[in-house]
Amino acid sequence: MKIEFYKKSGEKDTAREYPKILESEISDSRILEYIRYLRAAERSAIADTKDRSEVAGGGRKPWRQKGTGQARHGSRRSPIWVGGGITFGPNSERNFAIRMNKKERRAALLAAVYSKVRDKLAIGVSNLKFSIPKTKEAAKVLEKLPLKGKTVVFLPGGDDNFKKSFQNISYCTLMSPEKPDIILILSADSLLFTKESLEQLALCFSDKRKKDLLKMKGKEVPTIPQGGMSGKAK
Repeated sequence: MKIEFYKKSGEKDTAREYPKILESEISDSRILEYIRYLRAAERSAIADTKDRSEVAGGGRKPWRQKGTGQARHGSRRSPIWVGGGITFGPNSERNFAIRMNKKERRAALLAAVYSKVRDKLAIGVSNLKFSIPKTKEAAKVLEKLPLKGKTVVFLPGGDDNFKKSFQNISYCTLMSPEKPDIILILSADSLLFTKESLEQLALCFSDKRKKDLLKMKGKEVPTIPQGGMSGKAK
């Protein structure tokens, strides 16, 4: 799979191979599950009712057990009394979070990006750099490129001039390759990469990245001995 690259002038440049590590099976159900996972994590319980242990009053028995002709009761906090506690009502301690393992979340994110590449809604731009922040110049470049509607621009890391040039364009959303957002990617009409940001995105999902993170945390990187895992340990 190749991704089309363009020059700043809008002319076609040499197409680049889309990194194999970023290719993924496109599963709508997995993508939907990841979106549900993200939305559930953001959800907070607002509705809160008091059960009979939280309602004020009702410390004494309303009337004696026998001889009044009325039904027996032990407390005014009973759920069958007006103003009493609520049975099985919602409370603020409810947790809406659902579980989804890391491998599936990663696959869903890669599938979202890959679906845009497959549908020819993702392109790249070559040698796009700014000596100083220039929103006007950035807007002119976007007009010359075959982009449609809302565009997610993947930022090359450490280039503040690039970021400042695009951040005030209303139809552009800036995104770091290290923190891709699946909802913004799916809702965008186009994706725009630079050579550097595409390489950084591939690096973030590579085995080298995992090893670097393990080293940063002070953990040993597991290694597979020559001949695979089938041999017996000595």
